[in-house]
Amino acid sequence: MYLKKDRQKIDITAHHAMICLDPFCIAVWLTAGELNSIDPDLVDIQFKKGEKLNASIKAAIIEKTPTEKGMLLLYKIGKVKNRQLNPLHRLALFAWFLRSKKNTYNSRRVISALYSYPRKIIIVSYKDDDYYNIFPMDIQGYIAEEQLYILGLRTTNVTLNKILEAKKVVVCDTDTVDINTVYNLGKHSSSAPTPIADLPFSVSESELFGFHVPSFSGSYKEIEIIQNRKMGYHMLMVGKVLNDKKRKETSSSLYHVGFLQFQKGNYKSIDGIF
Repeated sequence: MYLKKDRQKIDITAHHAMICLDPFCIAVWLTAGELNSIDPDLVDIQFKKGEKLNASIKAAIIEKTPTEKGMLLLYKIGKVKNRQLNPLHRLALFAWFLRSKKNTYNSRRVISALYSYPRKIIIVSYKDDDYYNIFPMDIQGYIAEEQLYILGLRTTNVTLNKILEAKKVVVCDTDTVDINTVYNLGKHSSSAPTPIADLPFSVSESELFGFHVPSFSGSYKEIEIIQNRKMGYHMLMVGKVLNDKKRKETSSSLYHVGFLQFQKGNYKSIDGIF
């Protein structure tokens, strides 16, 4: 992924995150040097695979937040262009998705663009004396240089206010879990999560917070929430990583890939592609 302004182009593959789907917003982190090389207020964001341009979006600045080594930029997404397949094929696929009243033509276009970059699926864990929740997310990103984690959580999720009050959360990878288990975790109600004893996997406690960590996770991060901002349907949370625990030498995660991008994309075929 690239942030582009005129002839200037910056690789933001490891330095961006989706943060809200209504309205559509994205966060980008730039180093101090990168900020000096480009005007970041009104930019194009390009999604490429190799030399092929798969999608592009116009993005207008919402807010700039200084960090220790650069700047966190929040953008609202404007005009979108999808370039996967041909126009007729794209139109046919959008028409298929638009059978659902929950979808609009514009939302499918934006989602298809955003998910032309594979989105990592994480597991979020919270626990207190009377409550716990373990659920999947893909509206997230990690800025390794700053040890910052960016999370966009639905404002309707009961767990959100608990996380904001405690200022603590644990993020786990989805190393060896099957996709159905992830979907089922996403389906259980945040007001009454499935009892721990009824989950199809065991859990252990994280080192600092004592939050549940699924047995299928090869690594987890314990995070202190340092900033939050309501973006619309989602609450943006920025957290500082206090403990980065690797339980396996190498681990990975599941990813969501957009339906347009998946076509002829040579990605491994699994259930649950958007």
